[in-house]
Amino acid sequence: MLLVGESTAGKTRAAFEAMRLLLPDYSFLAPSTREAVEVLLEDWGAIGDCVVWLDDLERFLGPGGLTLSALHRLLAPHPRVVVLSTMRSHEYNRYRDRAEHDVTGVEQDVWRQGRSVLRQAQVVQLERRWTVPERARTRVLQADPRLSRALAGGERFGVAEMLAAGPELAQAWQHAWVPGHHPRGAALVAAAVDARRAGYHRPMPADVLRRLHDGYLARHGGPELRPESFHEALIWALAPTVPAGANSLLLGDAAQGYIAFDYLIDLPAQEPILEALWWEVLERAPVHEAYAIACNAWLAGSFEPAYPTFRRAAQAGIGQAEGILFELGMPLRPAEEALVSARRRLNALRRELGDDHEDCLMAESEVATFTAHCGRYEEALHLSNELAHKAASVFGSEHRLVLGVKFGAAWSTFASGAQHEGLVMLDAAVRESTRVLGPRDMAVLDRRWWIVQLLVDAGRVGEAKRRIRALESDCAFLATNHPITVRVRRLADVLRHSSLDP
Repeated sequence: MLLVGESTAGKTRAAFEAMRLLLPDYSFLAPSTREAVEVLLEDWGAIGDCVVWLDDLERFLGPGGLTLSALHRLLAPHPRVVVLSTMRSHEYNRYRDRAEHDVTGVEQDVWRQGRSVLRQAQVVQLERRWTVPERARTRVLQADPRLSRALAGGERFGVAEMLAAGPELAQAWQHAWVPGHHPRGAALVAAAVDARRAGYHRPMPADVLRRLHDGYLARHGGPELRPESFHEALIWALAPTVPAGANSLLLGDAAQGYIAFDYLIDLPAQEPILEALWWEVLERAPVHEAYAIACNAWLAGSFEPAYPTFRRAAQAGIGQAEGILFELGMPLRPAEEALVSARRRLNALRRELGDDHEDCLMAESEVATFTAHCGRYEEALHLSNELAHKAASVFGSEHRLVLGVKFGAAWSTFASGAQHEGLVMLDAAVRESTRVLGPRDMAVLDRRWWIVQLLVDAGRVGEAKRRIRALESDCAFLATNHPITVRVRRLADVLRHSSLDP
């Protein structure tokens, strides 16, 4: 069961009250982190009737946490186990099927595994704003001053939203940037909010917030804001709203650390996350969580902090991370060793999920890719052709995986020596990817780069020069530090200094 709604819609309280009412005799298990899910499963044999409580489900999704495999292990042996979870609408929408064409490269693994889990859920949508009948029933209880105050907020805000003081806190944060008010406090909150926007949902120690907040303060004016002391800023950020006992902008204490209030994370018109914060949270997060955060950093355009995390994730056995490093030209280990690991992962997934499961098909594509990187092109071509047919029957012929496998088959054909036939296939694969995904899709641009590289490796420099000029022009919209831009520029520089004529 999954309750989905905006922040402060009342998801957690509604789920808890439903559990208390309907399952009063069940045991209650609440993993606190992604890693705790695996710890829970290690001693899962003798469990009886219980509720597994996953508040803010997005914290648990992905490698090292709640994958489809882990969910099966939770539920299969115990028909009277209930997984009860909540998720903010913003996070849930990231995993909707309609978002599939927006997911590329580095985020595919995390997104795919999360979507597979969410597809198993019975979803209950909880609206932020209450209906007219719900508000009418609430008025019967107006003797409670908290409810009277919440109803007085009109229909713009939800009752639970007002009870949580969400709008008041958002307004307080906005006004705190005014010179002489609480700009340092606002900067502390901004750093804590961005940590959660990045995907790090753990308390931050005060010394970390002290170190990180300066960048946010400088972004808004620095000394010109006449900021208060750090001590005063922290007291202000922790002060509860009126009435006493309501939420504050930061939650926590000096011993446990501080975390931003949920309501602030999804506020509109927030600025880009500072690169210093990406570095900090990636270094602090456990490896599987860090991998998911690195994918977020990559998509946000902060590439440098992501590289060492991909390497750390690959060393921990996350296959997609190792594939990313190969594609970036930064392999963790020889291709033959990577292929052995990829085959081992595929066999394990097949035993657990069956041949045609999405995770198995993705693992098959990794095996085909690493086989090609080993120079075993005929074998890679055979694997790619078989996989393209199988994946098309499962997903359809225009799925990202199918398009990628078709390009892989063309790549292997060209690299095996059939250059004329291979180039025709490569161009056809890129045309199809461009038609389906669009000319600015990262996969399309990456495949065009690979064609140029293959031509260079084959000594066909003149043709490579013509193609790289067109690719440089078509990549102009990307940031100068984007990995594709960097790779295109480096290859273009090599070709410009080539002694061979176009």
